Amino acid sequence: MKKWISVFLAALMMTAILPAAFAADDDVIATGDGGEGVTWTLTEGGVLTVSGSGPIVDDIKVEVDEDGYESTEMIDCIGWQLDRVLTARTEDMDAADAARARFDLVKDLIIAEGITAIPSDEFSDFYPRSITLPGTLAELGYSAVNASFAETLTVLNKNLDILGGVILAGHHKDAATYASIDEAITATVAYETQLDEIEKKTYAVYDLGAAYEMQCGIDNGLTEEEYLTNFNEYYGTDFTKLDECIAFCIDCINSDFGTQYTAVDEVYTFVQTEDESYAQRDEELDNTITELYEAADIEDSLCRAYLGEEGQEDVAVYTWLTVYGPAGSGAEEAAATSGVPFEATTSPDTPITSFFGRIKRAYETVKAFVIRLYNWIRFNLAILK
Repeated sequence: MKKWISVFLAALMMTAILPAAFAADDDVIATGDGGEGVTWTLTEGGVLTVSGSGPIVDDIKVEVDEDGYESTEMIDCIGWQLDRVLTARTEDMDAADAARARFDLVKDLIIAEGITAIPSDEFSDFYPRSITLPGTLAELGYSAVNASFAETLTVLNKNLDILGGVILAGHHKDAATYASIDEAITATVAYETQLDEIEKKTYAVYDLGAAYEMQCGIDNGLTEEEYLTNFNEYYGTDFTKLDECIAFCIDCINSDFGTQYTAVDEVYTFVQTEDESYAQRDEELDNTITELYEAADIEDSLCRAYLGEEGQEDVAVYTWLTVYGPAGSGAEEAAATSGVPFEATTSPDTPITSFFGRIKRAYETVKAFVIRLYNWIRFNLAILK
């Protein structure tokens, strides 16, 4: 009897430990709305699930300035909400870690049955490893989903046109290719980190020009107060005058570009552009910036290609993506157009998955059973007490 109790207690301890171990990945870290009747959840493990009934809808804010020009801003869309989650998580990270965090925020994108439409660019800034599009999905906007680093794309609607709606990663055919997604991500993160550093150098040039324009009375759409606020926030300074910003920018330019400028008119011109000496310095500075970007570029850096987009004949897509869908569907057509492997599903409701996908599904089943068993034991022990 004592032996049986020991075994029972050991099993109970395991069931108590396992849910705690699973909790880290299962914990919901963010939720939100995607239109009337549509909600989304994101877990710590990177599973983004969009569920509900109807289309994903973005709220659009349209503003008209005094000159009659319209500007639109997408607010409260799922992509915008996710970006805010990412910003909060990367606030204290360096550029490299922040770039990597974007790749890891959404690892599995699951659009549940009931969703009927995804707007253009909704998920274009995130890089899931697996994507599932439901049978109810009838409309996919341009570059709505990003499969640049995906292993599987499952399309359950036979009639869904995904040409132009899904972004793939490709490489120029004469460039070296990556052996794995992780290798590609590592290289891309390094590339984006370099670009971040280059942008910091070029911003000093543009910020110098903006300050000089305001000093010369040229309207560039900013007030002096707005400029100073933006400047101090970006550079971590506490300046109160344009002259201070100008001096700071000149120091940055000299440090970054190895120059020895002492005045703004030695660097850039916005007033006397007809002067040949100004134009020459203008061109030299632009050429230097261009050279910085070219030096950062890597031979086999990613080149985004849209499924089926014309003009991409010199681009070959990476082979790590497999598209799953009903035979004769739009998914098969898109795969054939872009050279991506395609596997027909046995039915729209039972898609074939990869070996690792089957392992993951079995793991999820066992995990769910263990958690249910754990909760059942806790419930019954509570009654006994």
